[in-house]
Amino acid sequence: MALVWLGAEQITSLEDDAPEARVMQTNYALTRDATLEAADWSFAIERWIPAKDGQSPLTGAQNRFKIPSNIIRVIRVGRPTDGSFGAPDIGTTGDIYSIDRAPQVDHRVESGYILTNEDSISCKGIRRIADEGIYSNLFVHAFAAHLAMLGAYPITESSGKFNAMSALYMLKIKEAKSHDGLQGTSRRVRNRSLLNVR
Repeated sequence: MALVWLGAEQITSLEDDAPEARVMQTNYALTRDATLEAADWSFAIERWIPAKDGQSPLTGAQNRFKIPSNIIRVIRVGRPTDGSFGAPDIGTTGDIYSIDRAPQVDHRVESGYILTNEDSISCKGIRRIADEGIYSNLFVHAFAAHLAMLGAYPITESSGKFNAMSALYMLKIKEAKSHDGLQGTSRRVRNRSLLNVR
C-alpha cells in the first residue's frame, strides 16, 4: 500500500532485491513501533502487575519495577486494589467512574523502570505487536502512510511527494485514533434545561 501511494515499483516481499524493498525493510520495524506508540490502540493494550525489583533507585523513589521488553509505552500506573487492573465489575448503571478513572500513583518512568514509592503497582501499556493480523484496518492504513512518508524521498527523491505523504499520514493517523477511541463505554451527556421548561 505504501508503494502504491508513492507510485513506485511494487514488491512481493521485504526480502526482494530491489531499492524499494530495501527502503521499506530498513524502516519497517521502527515505523511499526512508532505508529503503535502514537496512540492508546485498543488492540495493543496490555495490563500487568510487575514484581518489585530487588535494587532500589539511587534517588527520588523507594522502589522500582522493571518494564517488560515488549512494552513500548506505559499508559498508566495504579495500585492493584484500586480497580485499575481490571476488577470483575467495571461499573454499574449510573456510575460515572470507569475502570481507568481511579487515580494513578505517583511514579516516573526511567531507563526501562517505573520508579515509585508504592510497594506494589498495576500497569497498563502499549505492547509491541509483530503479528499484523491483530491490527485494525485503520491502523494498517496509518502504518502504511507512515512508511510511505519515510520512504518518499529515498524512493522518489521528491520533496513534493514527501510533503504529500506527510499530509496523508497525519490524516490517516487522526482517523485511526478517532475511531479506535470510540470503542468502549462512554458517558452520555444530557442537557435537561429544555426538559425542565414546561
